[in-house]
Amino acid sequence: MKQLTEVKLLSSRKSTRKSRSKVVDKWKEKSWYQVMSAGYIAEKTLGETPASDPELLTGRVIEMAKMGVVDDLFTDINLKIRFRITAVEGNICRTEFAGHEIAKEQIRSQIRRNRSKIESIQNVSTKDRARLRVSSIVITPMRCGTSTQKVVRKTIGDLIKTRAKEQVFTDFAKNMVNGSIAREVQEAVNKIFPVVMVDIRKSKVLTLPS
Repeated sequence: MKQLTEVKLLSSRKSTRKSRSKVVDKWKEKSWYQVMSAGYIAEKTLGETPASDPELLTGRVIEMAKMGVVDDLFTDINLKIRFRITAVEGNICRTEFAGHEIAKEQIRSQIRRNRSKIESIQNVSTKDRARLRVSSIVITPMRCGTSTQKVVRKTIGDLIKTRAKEQVFTDFAKNMVNGSIAREVQEAVNKIFPVVMVDIRKSKVLTLPS
């Protein structure tokens, strides 16, 4: 009985060693590739990613905080940018902008009792026929009525759709990330009702330019 137990222990150790060696071998088979951010956002290396076959990299999404992508004194640490790998050249991965998102904590910190939160979500098309889903948020310093919220929501939607139609994909993506579209929205909404926060909360690229 004692001998049988010892054999089982030894066999389990052997199987563990085998499984460990297999994992190590898989990593040895992988190569590391440098990921470059989309040039219209910033020409910068985002880091490295492993793959056993470069073809497996296409479509992979890399997420980075804006402060890790854009060298800007006033960069927003609460904003994350997503890049999708679209091509591999040697050991360099080329990417396109795939979307962005503001940290939920940042939004929650602005929500107070007796304030109104107005959100708008719409699909837009750029001048070169890229399609994106854009989510915007407005927070007011005091409660506003349903009719006012409706006007604000329409104003946001109309302005963002207009800017998308006027701009090519690369410009529209850059202007969402650098805050220029949010500033335009704030200026337009302020004429209707005071605000404490206006931002393009989230975006997602549905299709790239045709």
